[in-house]
Amino acid sequence: MKIVLVDDEKVIVEGIKFIINRYIPECTVVGAAYNGLEGVKLIHKLKPDIVITDIRMPQADGLEMINRLKEKGCQTKFILLSGYTEFEYARRGLNLGVLSYINKPVEEDELQACVYQAMKTIRDEKAKSREVDDLKQNIHSRMQERALRDILDFGSDNIELMEESLEIAQFQTEGSWFACIILEFDSNNDALKESGLQQVYALIDQTFGQFRAVHRFRYSATQIAMVVSQGSPIGYADLVRSMHRLKEEVYLQTEWTTTVGIGTVQKKAAGISQSFEEARYALSYKVVKGANAIIEYTEITNQSGRRQPVSDEMIAKLETALDNVNEKECLGIIREIFRMMDAESGLNPADIQLQCLNILLASIRKMSFQQLQQNDFLGRHILSLEGMSKFRTMEFLEEWMTEVIRRIIQFKLEHNIPQKKDIIAEVKEYVKAHYSEPITLTDLSARFFISPYYLSQFFKQKTGETYVNFLTQIRIGKAKELLEKTDLKVYEICQMVGYTDTQHFARVFEKLIGFKPREYRKNLPNE
Repeated sequence: MKIVLVDDEKVIVEGIKFIINRYIPECTVVGAAYNGLEGVKLIHKLKPDIVITDIRMPQADGLEMINRLKEKGCQTKFILLSGYTEFEYARRGLNLGVLSYINKPVEEDELQACVYQAMKTIRDEKAKSREVDDLKQNIHSRMQERALRDILDFGSDNIELMEESLEIAQFQTEGSWFACIILEFDSNNDALKESGLQQVYALIDQTFGQFRAVHRFRYSATQIAMVVSQGSPIGYADLVRSMHRLKEEVYLQTEWTTTVGIGTVQKKAAGISQSFEEARYALSYKVVKGANAIIEYTEITNQSGRRQPVSDEMIAKLETALDNVNEKECLGIIREIFRMMDAESGLNPADIQLQCLNILLASIRKMSFQQLQQNDFLGRHILSLEGMSKFRTMEFLEEWMTEVIRRIIQFKLEHNIPQKKDIIAEVKEYVKAHYSEPITLTDLSARFFISPYYLSQFFKQKTGETYVNFLTQIRIGKAKELLEKTDLKVYEICQMVGYTDTQHFARVFEKLIGFKPREYRKNLPNE
């Protein structure tokens, strides 16, 4: 630690310097001053950890020097020296936060004890400061994750609400460019262990260090979502190269193989959800590219210009038959699709795989990842797509697709899924009963056996509003009721209706109701 000595007697300064150099090797004397005014300038310049100063000095005494430094926000620890045993000096020094008071002549043991006590105080304060900083960083990271998760899950229909969430989470969005990436780990573990997760986070931060910021968090049991941002256009090639390096480092350190989907670069924050959907769509092409691949959305869209013998109407027809659990109709549609592909001239294996991917994605679009994992056949053949990746003839591929459809229908029947006619009504009832909890789209999708993206889109289609807007209306409606019928404080109501930030709650309340919560309660009619 750095020490500065201040005393108008050079002999005393040299003597103290000798003691410190000899008996306190953890400290270094970095400078000396011989009056109070010099001391102020030197301490302000060198910013030492500890200052040992005489009291009685010309131009400004030690206490006056300390007072001037404290007024400028100096955090240095002070030890006073004096040839006088005057209580008034000690009292004034105590008021100024002086740690120790030593009488001259200075004894080695006493000086050593005082310096070590100052060092301990400094270390304790730094440790507490680190704890506070870590806590603040943890809270900040959670706020950012929550804001990003809402945007990724629910989209950006409400631009104003999205921008407010980002502002509360202290995102720098003005003039920023964004790109989203999803990492899916193909390890044998059912979920990323916390230790491994932190290791991957560290590798992400290190590998993507050239970008202004990278926000990363666990998106599902085996997936990590990344949002990369920069104050200038993000080079897509740089993004892909960084991802290749990260993938290699993850495998070297964990032996986990990783499949990656990369969305396009978007200029405004409103494009974050679009880039994420592109990354998710790219990742779905794992069925064609295979596991352990980096799949770029731009590469997938370049393939989409090929001929598409399977029409959207045919895909919709298959989805309806699956919804109705009509096995005969489903298998008939599969036969019809393959006859159309047989009749289409010029289709190469990649084209055929692409068509089968469209059929497969339509078949499982409404199923959640958890559902696929629950069934051994579906998990093994759809998540890894052994059948598609090994097919040699159209007949074999048709047989495999037929078996997949049969297994999906069997799964639906076993889990009584067809009886859940109005899934959105069930979701709404669940939300009304659990509005005070942190309900994420991922949680709902797992509970109701439906994919997060499909649930988000289906909710809006059925209700005419986004899930976020519905949840907000429920929460604010309950908050109104509590303001009207109870004497609970606003911050208590905020927590009871599922919000963690009182200011955010107040802003959302004012947008919907026209008043801040306190103003609303104040304007209630007296009964």
